[in-house]
Amino acid sequence: MTVISTSGLARTFTTPSGPVEAVRCVDLTIRAGEIVALLGPNGAGKTTTLRMLTTLLTPTGGAATVAGHDLLADPAAVRAVCGYVAQSGGVDPFLTVREELLTQGRLYRLGRAEAAERAEELAAALGL
Repeated sequence: MTVISTSGLARTFTTPSGPVEAVRCVDLTIRAGEIVALLGPNGAGKTTTLRMLTTLLTPTGGAATVAGHDLLADPAAVRAVCGYVAQSGGVDPFLTVREELLTQGRLYRLGRAEAAERAEELAAALGL
């Protein structure tokens, strides 16, 4: 089963000095059970590619599916089956783990009580 598939995936940013190709024509197939790493120097497009695959950035070219959901046609379904944790961490570096879990729950449109309950479940399950 294919979990992630891209064909010609691209992202160009418009800057005052002209267009910048951050990602150019990425073709990728990742199947269930595979472990994949994106390696490259700073500026190679690794983070931009992941942000596109998690719908945080819209591709300017190409196509992709995540868990069978089209990235452009059904971004809500893509977000429902994946998560993204940036290397810089959470929303606020001064939040406690519980506060960060509550914030993330609210960002996913959980009610306050539901977010609190889910945060407690996660904290207990992870021994936090």
